[in-house]
Amino acid sequence: MELTSMTQRRAVAAAIGAVSFFIALLTGEPSGLLVTIAVISICVGWKTGLVAIAVGSLLSAEVLPVYGTENGTVRLVAFVAAAFGLWLAVSTFRRISFLDEAYHQAGLGAADIPGLGWSAGPDGRRRFPNAATLDYVGVSAKEMREIMDADDFSWWLRFVHPDDVEASMAQWRHSLETGEPMIGEQRLRRFDGTYRWFRDTGVASRDERGRIVGWYGHTEDIDDRRKAEAALRQSERELRLLVDTVPTMIWLMTPAGLPYYFNKRFVDWAGIDSAKVEPRGTRQFASHVELFHPDDRAAVKAVFQKSFARGEPLQHKGRLCRKDGDYRWIDSRFEPLRDEDGTILRWYGVNFDIDDEVRAQESLRLADERLARALRAASLSELSVSIAHELNQPLQAVVSNAGAFQRWLNADPPNFEHASRVAQKIIRNADAAAQVVSRIRALFSKTEGEPLAIDLNAVIREVCDLLGDRLASSSVKLELHLDSRLPAVAADRIQMEQVVLNLVRNAIEAMQEVATNVRRLRIVSRSQNDETVEVEVRDCGRGLSNPELIFDAFYTTKPDGMGMGLAICRSIVEAHCGRLWAENVDTGGASITFSLPITATNSVEESNAATVGVALRG
Repeated sequence: MELTSMTQRRAVAAAIGAVSFFIALLTGEPSGLLVTIAVISICVGWKTGLVAIAVGSLLSAEVLPVYGTENGTVRLVAFVAAAFGLWLAVSTFRRISFLDEAYHQAGLGAADIPGLGWSAGPDGRRRFPNAATLDYVGVSAKEMREIMDADDFSWWLRFVHPDDVEASMAQWRHSLETGEPMIGEQRLRRFDGTYRWFRDTGVASRDERGRIVGWYGHTEDIDDRRKAEAALRQSERELRLLVDTVPTMIWLMTPAGLPYYFNKRFVDWAGIDSAKVEPRGTRQFASHVELFHPDDRAAVKAVFQKSFARGEPLQHKGRLCRKDGDYRWIDSRFEPLRDEDGTILRWYGVNFDIDDEVRAQESLRLADERLARALRAASLSELSVSIAHELNQPLQAVVSNAGAFQRWLNADPPNFEHASRVAQKIIRNADAAAQVVSRIRALFSKTEGEPLAIDLNAVIREVCDLLGDRLASSSVKLELHLDSRLPAVAADRIQMEQVVLNLVRNAIEAMQEVATNVRRLRIVSRSQNDETVEVEVRDCGRGLSNPELIFDAFYTTKPDGMGMGLAICRSIVEAHCGRLWAENVDTGGASITFSLPITATNSVEESNAATVGVALRG
């Protein structure tokens, strides 16, 4: 009979021991207990055998009556000595048998297996680790034998990681039942208490009739490889998490341009059913193109195929269908990944949702168009007002002087001298109106004249002479403080007259609400150290409520004013590279000053065309 497990052996030992004990009890012969002790020592172990000797001696002394009579003590000593002799012989035989069987008779090379090796009987009951295995787990051959004797699966319970015991034992049982090779991985405890991963490979040895006569195995240390694989898997998980987390849609394609991977954001955005996604590399390009807007599909397909054919990176904008059916503008970019030989391995692509940006740009474009139309309309309106303003001044002067001319002729006697002077003024006023019209024509025909060096003092005197009647009728006292050495400046004479005329007329009108005895108009011309000349027009009126706003177009404090005079003056002065400013005077009234550069001929030439245009618009 073949006993295939420790449980069976212990059951048989218990049965034989019990029968021997009852025979000894019935016959009164204690020698039968020696059989029980021998069976226990052989089948269970030497420690249990010592316990059996002690129990048998007590039973012989206390239970069996024969030792209480003649020569009882001598027979008891003989019994104990025989029991120890029998135990010693069994223990010695078991140790020698184990070592021979494990490292000599196991024979087919268990001790010579490189690395960690082991062998087992045909029933799998015994495992004989080689010296390398014993060194790894840190036990001697004797201790290993005791471990083997303790239980059929004491190896697993003692050295295999608790989390791997069940799976490893199941694999071993399966191999024993089927005879198939056993290949499993588990963690084994080292002598220092640490666990390392091992690949356990065991194959059955068969005789000529195919019967299994033993098992031989090799245990390979794969701990470093498992840790490297675990690190690689962790790196892959982190990379996948990164790819799925980045706020953009990522997709991969085969070298032929067939999509085979979409990150989670892309899947969620487009509503791609991952359960229905084709295997990698089998998704058709046409199915991907169908995600685009019908109006964009032809263009998308053309540019994609062209890029794939040439192996060139691509950036393309198109409308892509979102999972809710809404088409949104997408900026698609993809580039090829090549190996050392330049062969394309795969394509990497990203999609950026730029729909909000595109719509914002479209809204901005429409707003710009509306603003441009509004500006054109406003410019046309300003141009019309400016033309009316420029023509109104000389025409009013013509009407006024014509009236004076008629009065001088109708006087009794007629004053031809004054009439002649007034007629000259009418001619100059008419010429000024003609100049305005000519400049408007020059503006549109781009045939503006060249600026000339002019004497600002002469311009001031001419304007004051032109407005002599107005000064007299308004009871304004004129004070001229003109620098006799004022250098000439390069400017348009007509425009400078226009500036001075506007400033003087505004000054006269500003003093209409003050007493006539304080109405003084002071005009000063002077040179400055910064190579400029200044002309200041100062009145004694009530001053300016807001000096910063008076140069804005359509800003006026007069009921019948258009708010264009000072705006035009500033445009003219700035077009001549000059500056115009206003300020209130501490003693009362306001001062408006403009400056012009002395050497501004070239600048005036370049900006002359703009001068007229700005002036007319301003």
